[in-house]
Amino acid sequence: MKRLSLFLVVAIVAIASQAQLLWKVSGNGLGRPSYIMGTHHMAPASMIDNIKGLDEAIAGCDIVVGEIEKDSLTSPEVQARMAQYMIAPADSTLDKLLTPEEYAIVEKVFDKYFGTMGVKLSQMKTLKPSAISTQMQAIQAIKHFPNFNANDLIDVAVQTRANDAGRPSLGLESVQEQIDLLFNGPLTEQAQGLLEVCKQDEFFQVQSVALAEAYMSQDLDKLFTVMTDATMGGDSEEMMDMLIYSRNRDWVEKLKVIMPERAALVCVGAGHLPGEQGLLQLLRNVGYTVEPVQ
Repeated sequence: MKRLSLFLVVAIVAIASQAQLLWKVSGNGLGRPSYIMGTHHMAPASMIDNIKGLDEAIAGCDIVVGEIEKDSLTSPEVQARMAQYMIAPADSTLDKLLTPEEYAIVEKVFDKYFGTMGVKLSQMKTLKPSAISTQMQAIQAIKHFPNFNANDLIDVAVQTRANDAGRPSLGLESVQEQIDLLFNGPLTEQAQGLLEVCKQDEFFQVQSVALAEAYMSQDLDKLFTVMTDATMGGDSEEMMDMLIYSRNRDWVEKLKVIMPERAALVCVGAGHLPGEQGLLQLLRNVGYTVEPVQ
């Protein structure tokens, strides 16, 4: 239950001074430096102007590397596939996965976020519980970012700015890999995770605010503290490894191939940067110099 709760808060959504989102990677045989930038999947594109050195990083790179290549996210084929994976089997809709009492708890919190929009849980119960959770956590998160615009978020905006400067995009993961991570866990576990989020709605509101504030202040130390809060399940090494650390290790192996060939601007969720198993330290461990861009 806590595994899903943590992922949804972080995903919406890691030593030196950590009050920094943009880092330079050099040394270890690199002809030119690459850069790593932490993003927040709900942060507005206007946040770009607060990141010192970003325009210089774009000018100095050959390629921009995101978690997923942005154009693949907007293709009709991918959108249709994602919609398909969000639908639960007919015998496993939310009202069948939860008791009536549990369903009522989720319905009350759902109405809190979507009632003013005229959307009822009964209209959404055919979605997998993790899809419902994602929608609720997204609504919760966007309240804490000024000038939020779902069509103008920082993840896509950075890739777009780099593309406009003639730098192509590359993804570290496929859309299918992220679909599997989000939506293909056991449905009973997803349902209990959704229930847990709803039971602790006020706590997760506080955590959502803390994550947003940490990101806007470019404070990776604070971000890491919120992520690893034991109440959220962040003290589970198995869960953190699945959601964050194993992906970091895979990405470092890919970056070791990409960066010697092409100077890269790497843009991934800020939660992947800090900590002993974060991207910054893992790159240091294999010989790179990693330092904040001043």
